Amino acid sequence: MHAPTTALTDIRVRTATPEDGDTLVELISLIDLQLRAEDLPGALDPMRHALTESDDGPLSHRRNHFLIAEDGEGVPIGAITCGPAKWIFNPDRAPRIMRRKLVERVATVHGLAVVPAHRNQGTARTLLHHAEETFRDAGYTLLTLRHDRSLTRFYAQLGYTSHNRLSMTLPTGELLSILDRGWKHAFKLLSPAGAITTVQGRPTITGALSD
Repeated sequence: MHAPTTALTDIRVRTATPEDGDTLVELISLIDLQLRAEDLPGALDPMRHALTESDDGPLSHRRNHFLIAEDGEGVPIGAITCGPAKWIFNPDRAPRIMRRKLVERVATVHGLAVVPAHRNQGTARTLLHHAEETFRDAGYTLLTLRHDRSLTRFYAQLGYTSHNRLSMTLPTGELLSILDRGWKHAFKLLSPAGAITTVQGRPTITGALSD
């Protein structure tokens, strides 16, 4: 079941449709993705393609979830795009044997954007809350994201743990450690099955992939 259109004060959150491709790209382009301007369109092409895929599952577009926030007049003012993390499909970062379970349990926020005139009014929080609830209901145990260091306090207030590395113990006994220079990783448990412990001096997710 797709996320319903919901109202919170004067903010409405709805599922993005294929017709929202230009709007979604325009909003996500507000984020500093640390890409060259000429590389940005190509980086967002997969999102356009994913918008054309939908089914009757809990997420809006198969394994992806795209939401748009509108003001009281129906003008788009923010968006969030979520899906599997790219590192899951990199055998040098995550064991191939764990790929399916990672895709089914771990979701990543690829972009969270709000137009400048509507920032600091709760739009980003509302979008993130909707995404968390949808993934939690769909059986996901962990939501992750990358963020600029200046946003550490913002995500901490929303219950996220930030660190230079994303660390997770796998059922195989391996320690997964993801580092992306220039970014901080943040994560939030969506299920009581998981826990956060300290391994090698950094916060580490355990139990998120347990049956």
